[in-house]
Amino acid sequence: MLSWIEGETFTERGRMHSYVGDPPLRVTFTDGQLRAVFRLLRRYHDAFAGEVICHGDFGPWNLVWRGGLPVGIIDFDRANRGDVSEDVAYALRTFVSYGLDETEPAELVRQTRLALDAYGREFEVPTILEREYERVEERCRAHGWHRALAKLPAERSWLKANRSLF
Repeated sequence: MLSWIEGETFTERGRMHSYVGDPPLRVTFTDGQLRAVFRLLRRYHDAFAGEVICHGDFGPWNLVWRGGLPVGIIDFDRANRGDVSEDVAYALRTFVSYGLDETEPAELVRQTRLALDAYGREFEVPTILEREYERVEERCRAHGWHRALAKLPAERSWLKANRSLF
């Protein structure tokens, strides 16, 4: 259903995206925000009877926020049929972010578990992240997003070094 959703959106995408915004300027999310984000993603996926339409760009810049919590989803131009794990992996990259700052691996794993508990389903995190990194690389090469492409090896290295923590 399309309608007006009262709230705020992030206009400075560079502060919201792990590929663009660098610490300390990048926004980080509280446990409460992570829970709310992943519950909203699950409600979106559950709205489909049968075949799921993935949002395709479920990042903080495509949510409407009220009182610091997400209340709606916008911008469906990358929506596509797919597996829910695609949106989940994308959301993990954009809300938790792996290997692009000084956060301890154990803390990122804790945030990941918190997010997936809120979503209400288990995933093989290393596997879905590896597939996400492949999709990211393909999009970056197709669109000439060199800055994003340059940061991808750090994410892949982090996952390789820490996959046993999952």
